[in-house]
Amino acid sequence: MNIVTSRLHCPYCGKLFELEMEENAQEDDLIEECPLCGSPVDIRLVLDEDGKVIDAEIHRADGDTDE
Repeated sequence: MNIVTSRLHCPYCGKLFELEMEENAQEDDLIEECPLCGSPVDIRLVLDEDGKVIDAEIHRADGDTDE
């Protein structure tokens, strides 16, 4: 099992944290809690043409774009 690490900024608290994911993740859209502030964040995995995780994008889980 290969692990991919992505550094993300929480859209709520603005702090940087690392997210580790399996390279062959089964889902490409996850709701997780920020490990620093506990707010729900929508994490969208970026996959290559072979379906392997290469990066992640993070958004507010409430859909609000104001940060």
